[in-house]
Amino acid sequence: MGLVRVRSALVLVLALAVGLSGASAWAQGDFTAGHAHGDGVRLAFWQAGAGPLIVFLHGHPDDWTLYTAQLREFSRDHLVVAPNLRGYPPSEAPAAVDAYTMPHLLNDVHGLLDHVGRERCVLVGNDWGGYVAWVFASAYPNRVERLVILNAPHPAVHLHQVRTDPAQNHASQYERDYNTALPPYPVWHNYYRADPIKTPATLAEAAATAAPDLAAHFFAGVAKPPATTSLHVYVPTLVLWGMRDPQLLPSQLHGLEQYAPHVRVVRVDDAGHYPMRSHLTLVNQTIREFLREGAR
Repeated sequence: MGLVRVRSALVLVLALAVGLSGASAWAQGDFTAGHAHGDGVRLAFWQAGAGPLIVFLHGHPDDWTLYTAQLREFSRDHLVVAPNLRGYPPSEAPAAVDAYTMPHLLNDVHGLLDHVGRERCVLVGNDWGGYVAWVFASAYPNRVERLVILNAPHPAVHLHQVRTDPAQNHASQYERDYNTALPPYPVWHNYYRADPIKTPATLAEAAATAAPDLAAHFFAGVAKPPATTSLHVYVPTLVLWGMRDPQLLPSQLHGLEQYAPHVRVVRVDDAGHYPMRSHLTLVNQTIREFLREGAR
């Protein structure tokens, strides 16, 4: 690499560092930090604004600042709350695999809503946060006014795809490494280790093994009785999907309407796993329009 390219690269790195630092400073300075009691853990969260509640759930390897652009936009006329999920400091990070099963994650969302004193919210999720949001909205529609999903698979669709679609099965092979890693391993591996959906090595292996009963795993020991264990979502749902996501392929949208009959899917052709970052204006405008529909 020539000297000019080295200098250009250095300038770019410094500019990115300054930009990220500025974003972090904005996030820390404009938000009120707090802690809520989840299911046996303390959850750190940040909030801003006033009005109807929107809760934003991140996934791996992110934290609450994933949604900086959305928090800035919607705090103008909503109360926005963004926690760090369990396992992501400063939220508590229990070491046991069983501490990351779906019942604990659902109970955490209840704890957060109860802490801020709201019965209902608009629930937004990406990646693992969206995975949890799908299940929470299905089981507790009385607590979810509207659901917004950004590149997060519906569990029942994901289970089918990793067992029947060669491309998705191949794209999900990385999960096998998280499930077989020897200790010590990062605590967030436990999300995958506790999940009943295991990516088979091959489709032939899938055909030779029984699929797990998701309801039996997801709702055993939940703090509040679910309205249904069917995983059907009947609240109005907006799905924004980056079509270039290398791990969660467009096939995750196939058959989605069977589980979410009131879903609206917006495909973002040139976005990857994080459309809220790469296409923040489009995402914010689409969510804003979706919220207005509920206000009419």
